[in-house]
Formats: sequence, C-alpha cells, structure tokens
Amino acid sequence: MGYSRYILTSLTIIRLMHQKLCNDSRFERLKQHSINIPNLMTLFEFLVLPNRNDMIRVYDLRHYFSEFSNKTYPDLLTSIDDVNAFGVYCASQSSEMNESIQKIRAQAERDKQQKIQEVTNAKERYTGLMNSIRGISCSCSYKYGYHQQCHRCTIEEQAMNVKVHIYECPLPSKREQALAVIFELQMPLEIRNYRDTIWQFINRPKPCPPHQMHEWLSIPPHASKLGPFYTGPSNCKVKLVSSTKSVTQNYSYSPFIGSTSIEGFLHENSLTVEILPTKPIRFDDECCILTPQLNHPDYKQLQFTINTTKFLQNHVIAKRSDCPIRMKPSQFIEFGSFRSGHRLQWWNLLAMFEMDSLPISEESVTILILHSIWQYGPQTMNISSSDNSWCSEAHEQLLDDHFIDELITRLDRRLDDCELNWQHELVLAAITIITMRMLTICNSTKQDKLADLALKCRRI
Repeated sequence: MGYSRYILTSLTIIRLMHQKLCNDSRFERLKQHSINIPNLMTLFEFLVLPNRNDMIRVYDLRHYFSEFSNKTYPDLLTSIDDVNAFGVYCASQSSEMNESIQKIRAQAERDKQQKIQEVTNAKERYTGLMNSIRGISCSCSYKYGYHQQCHRCTIEEQAMNVKVHIYECPLPSKREQALAVIFELQMPLEIRNYRDTIWQFINRPKPCPPHQMHEWLSIPPHASKLGPFYTGPSNCKVKLVSSTKSVTQNYSYSPFIGSTSIEGFLHENSLTVEILPTKPIRFDDECCILTPQLNHPDYKQLQFTINTTKFLQNHVIAKRSDCPIRMKPSQFIEFGSFRSGHRLQWWNLLAMFEMDSLPISEESVTILILHSIWQYGPQTMNISSSDNSWCSEAHEQLLDDHFIDELITRLDRRLDDCELNWQHELVLAAITIITMRMLTICNSTKQDKLADLALKCRRI
C-alpha cells in the first residue's frame, strides 16, 4: 500500500507542476507537448487504494495524463534536438539564448582562425627544420657504450616534436541542435525542476541510475567553452550527454604536422545531442511490488491468479492435478477463479460467504480477498457524466444498494459465528476490512447500515 501511495503522491506533484507551468505565459507551448510515462495507464489498475478519495484522485490523474499522452509535439525527455522539441522552440524564441549562441560561435570562429595560424606556423617551422638537414647524412656514433646523436638527427627530432592539438567546434553546426544545447545550458529553473522530477519518477525505484554516457560539460573543449554559459544548479539530475566521445578525446596524439593538411586539424562538433536516458523498472517487476506474494506452500502455485483479473479459470482447471493433498479440488478451483474477471470479484465474494467455499480463516485466502477489494482494477477511458464515474469497474457493485444489502446480510451472519467462536480472529479482521471498504464506496443511503455493521465488528 505504501508503494501505491508513493506513486499517487508523485503523480499528483507532477500534475500540479505541469499545470502551473502551462498556466505561465512563458511556457504555454507546453500544453501541446506529450507526457510520456511508460506503462502509466496500465499501472493505475494495479494500485492499491483503500478509500474513496484515493480512487477519485486516480480517476482524475488517469484522465489528466491520458489527455497529454498523444499531443502534437514530443515530450521533454525525447529527441531534444527535434525541430518540434520544447527546448528548440523555447530557445528559438529567446533573445538571450540566441545571443549566447552568437557569442559562442564568434569565439569559436576566433579560436578556429588562431588554430589555422598555429598550424601554419607549425608547418613552416617543421619545413624549415627539415630543409636545414636536407642532403645531410646521419653521423650518429657510439662512444664508451653511449649513443651520441648527430646534428642531423637532433634537428629531425625537433621537427618531429612540432605538434599542434586539433580544433573542435563546441557547438553543433545544425541550428536545431545548437538551440537544444543552449536550452540545456540556460533552461528556466521551473522547467528544469519539472523535468528532473518526472525523469526521476520514470526511473523509480532508482531515481539516479548509473550510465555510460559522456557529459558535455566534462569533455574538452566543450567544458571550457560552454561551461561559462551554464546557468543551472550543480546538482541537476538530467544532464546534457553524448553517446560518443568527442574527436578531441579520440586524438590521443596530435596529427603529424608534416603530412596532415590544415583542414585535418579542424573539426566540427562530434558529440551527439542527448540527455541522460531513462531506465524504467520492468512492468512485471513493478506489478510484483504492488501485489502481495503468497508464501503458504499450498497456495504459492496459485500466485499467478492473484497477479491479474484476466479470465484464468480454464487454466486453473487444467492445473487441478497439481492440487495439494491438504486442499480440496473445489477450493483449488475456487481460489484460482476468484479474480477471473474484474467485474465478478465482488460477486465471487458474495458467493463465497453464501456457500462457505473458501476458508477465510487461512491467511492466503484473506490476502486474496483484501487485495481484490483494494486494488483499483481496470477502467475504461470513456468520460462519464455520472457523479460516480470515479469508481472503477471492479467496484461498481458497491454502488448497487441491493447488492450492498445482500452482502451485509452475509457479513452479519458470519459475524454472529465469530461471536460464538473466538478462534477465528482472522475472519473478524477480514469482515471488518470488507465492511470499511464498502462504507468508503457505497451510496449515502447505505452508510448508516454499514456503520452499524462496523460498530458490531468493534463490539465483538
């Protein structure tokens, strides 16, 4: 239940941040961008929600994020250098960011011209040294066991040591990529905080996973040339990275000055324009976190029937031969079929109390019941005008007064049995929880009757 609360709270924060940004005139464009949180619409079904308020919140959140799941433009964590990316658009509209691009390009051009002059001077020095020994033969010798280098080889060594490091432009030549880079450097703090929050949520439960990417502001020459233009905090989570090393890093040795042309020393930006990728948890693993695990050896093999509300009855019947000796085959099938069909769970609960088909006094059966009545369950995306549209399909029966009356009758009868037999405290706990669950969802016309039943549970 705690993990469901974490997801619910996180999504509420993300929605509030998004709404506030969309209402800011500077970021109106955000209304046209998608919000892409993997598996979110399906994840809602697996949340464990004990009260009506939580169900209403999930209903509102589900429709809010569904509205932004397929907008015209991409989300903030995908293809940041796309022509329709939020950062590219914002940077193109910002005079400050465009001015920064001009300053970076102007300095890059000055650095390039200086590099051209440096290479030219180095080539002249190399040529002069090599010309000075043209026609001179090597006269190196060994004296007293030591090598004595001749004048020719000394000059040749000096020529070979004439080195010039390459030049690499710190900004991509493509305009959209340059805009994406400057936006990452000078992004408004409100957007940065929002994006960091949603990025960490997608990476749950490890909000800052390790990576093998190369950070722009840690790579020469980008670190020194772009670093002064960075306006964000030092501890931001989503960083500008590249999947490849820079050409400067790849050149462990300077190009040979004697044979490399001037153009061979001049390189465009070689880094890819990306941000740290997300590493979301596997959906099946997250479902395991949200679903109680059966430990009893007789019921453990039926774990798959708790994990879903899909129709698995035929599969359970096919596995009847695996029924433990201590369990009746009818109980094996009843347990495995309890969640087959999300609209049938409450009906199955009613039938179970009527027929006494499962021993509620056993912990695994209680786990099955409580998880079934607390889990939100599937919900269609059709927006209903009904006041009860917040209620998921799995719990619609609790809005039927006649069904409530029938279930109250069975629960009351079972309470009488508990009063006569104090050994069934687990049954009493289960009935109390079922009663409170019904009370949080039912119509107001049945609240008094359920309150009386809850008081009876307390007395016993």
